[in-house]
Amino acid sequence: MTKIVYEECPYCKSKDLSYGYQVGDACLKLGVSGVFGSNIIHTICMECGSIIHSRVEKPEMFRNNAGEQK
Repeated sequence: MTKIVYEECPYCKSKDLSYGYQVGDACLKLGVSGVFGSNIIHTICMECGSIIHSRVEKPEMFRNNAGEQK
């Protein structure tokens, strides 16, 4: 997996960036049943509060379900 790195916020140009996880049941679920999922990680700007980038923690969980929609 390619690591995406931001050096600065594209909105306010601040270099004060951090990472955060969504909590509770806020994860991307696998399939219709939604039994398994992966946490969502956000890159956030500590200056203006913008979510700069979001990704799932375990993208490999979705590899076999690519294109499957129900």
